[in-house]
Amino acid sequence: MELAPEPIATYEELRARRSGGAPFPVRIVLFRPVLTPESVHEWSCIVSVEPLWSEAFKIFGGGSFQALCLAARHAVQMLTAFAEREGTLEYSDGEAFDPAVFGFRLLGDHGTPEDSRMYAAHYRPG
Repeated sequence: MELAPEPIATYEELRARRSGGAPFPVRIVLFRPVLTPESVHEWSCIVSVEPLWSEAFKIFGGGSFQALCLAARHAVQMLTAFAEREGTLEYSDGEAFDPAVFGFRLLGDHGTPEDSRMYAAHYRPG
C-alpha cells in the first residue's frame, strides 16, 4: 500500500496576475521525497504550483536530496515561465516578486557557454 504524499514545505505569500486580470493566490507545495517502488536507486518528489498548473509533478532523482532539489527548482522554473509568458508575480502585499529570490539560478542560466560546460563537467547525477 502506497502512503499518501506528506507535504514538507509550502509557500503561500505569492499572487499571480494574468494580463488585464485580477490577482489570484498561488500555493507551492513540496512533498517528502520517497524511494520509488520500481527502483532501489531512484527517488521521487512531488511538487505542486496551484492554480498555475492543475496537476502536481513527480520529479525523479538519484537520491532523496537530488529529487527534493530538482522538485524545488522545477517549481521556480514554472513561476519563471509564467512571469515570462503569461503575466506577473507579486507578494501578497502587491510588491513585485522575482522567482530568483529562491536562489536556484545556476551558472549556465545567465553565464557563458564555458560556464555551462564547467558546471556539466562537475555534475554527476545520484
